[in-house]
Amino acid sequence: MGVRRTPGLRREEVAAQAGISVEYLVRLERGRDRRPSPAVVASLAQVLLLDADGAAHLARLAELPAERGEVVDEVSPLLRRLVESWPNPTVVTNSLLDLIATNASGEELHRGIGLHVGDNMARSLFLDPQAREVFLDYDTVARETVGNLRSLSGPSPAHPRLMELVGELSVRSELFARLWGEGEVQAKTNGAKVIAHPEAGVLHLEWSTLEVAAAPGQLVVAYQAQEGTETVEALESMVRRARRESLHATDILARGGDTRGERGYL
Repeated sequence: MGVRRTPGLRREEVAAQAGISVEYLVRLERGRDRRPSPAVVASLAQVLLLDADGAAHLARLAELPAERGEVVDEVSPLLRRLVESWPNPTVVTNSLLDLIATNASGEELHRGIGLHVGDNMARSLFLDPQAREVFLDYDTVARETVGNLRSLSGPSPAHPRLMELVGELSVRSELFARLWGEGEVQAKTNGAKVIAHPEAGVLHLEWSTLEVAAAPGQLVVAYQAQEGTETVEALESMVRRARRESLHATDILARGGDTRGERGYL
């Protein structure tokens, strides 16, 4: 890089250590991007060796809350009952995109693509070699997932579990490392995806999300078929099958039986 004329880090070094691209750092410097995520601000504060006051000032300049949030893994009984009552596939995730709950049809949908309660959806997307065959719009889903993870990490950008997840994915997935380095924030509100399901075939799905006010970072994600596609019938069939299996499991429990061999949910 040549002779260093002044003390301190070069722009390229700051960007590399903060885990963002040089281009994004330049946009921040020149005011072309005025809404950096809390994770980016925290990384820059760490790289620049700011003390607590300096980091708080940087957060204020970026108009970020100073509080550090926690990852909420527990799903309330009220939310469980609500999700169970919905017929369409519905799941609950935390701020790390861990799959923490699902209703019967949601379990049916995600089990078919290799996802179960307790799995991390970002880890599965970037590290499972079958993911590209499952998500037919993989590149779009990958970008949305990274942007959503950044958005959800806002209250706790330095949370150990987040840093561990980002570190693992950055080392093991070149695509994740590149997307995370771009610093894009994309809150998960609604959208569409195309899934190749081994039992139901190709599914054209639309999804909508609800934030759980009582558990910051938790999202309820509900799926429905895109209008005018064959997915309408396929999803209705999936819902009916999941309902039958759920009633069967409930009946076994009512008779004092063991459902460990049955498909479970929530």
